[in-house]
Amino acid sequence: MASLSEKEILNQVFEEKQKHSVIDAEPDLKVEKEIQNYLQKAEEEQYLGQPIVDDYGQPLVSPPVPQEPKIILPISQGQYTIGLTQKFTESVRWLVAWCGRLIKILGKRAVFRESNK
Repeated sequence: MASLSEKEILNQVFEEKQKHSVIDAEPDLKVEKEIQNYLQKAEEEQYLGQPIVDDYGQPLVSPPVPQEPKIILPISQGQYTIGLTQKFTESVRWLVAWCGRLIKILGKRAVFRESNK
């Protein structure tokens, strides 16, 4: 009996694996729909109506509170208008430019500091 070379042995093993492997032509669409429904439910934002408390009444998780804090700018409205007329080499001008950018980004949440008159 002739001994088989390493290459022939590997070819035989590979052919046996090909005979036994079965590939599904079409995936099960019902399973995919179930997974998509589950993922949609998991991705939805969860809202807690009441806080979760432990056995002693201490809150563990409280419901989120929408936060829209007012941002008080470090200058008053009068300083803002004066700062717009300053040269770019002045630091006040850069502070005014930064405050103007915050006003554009934050909108009505950004308010000027009260003037001290």
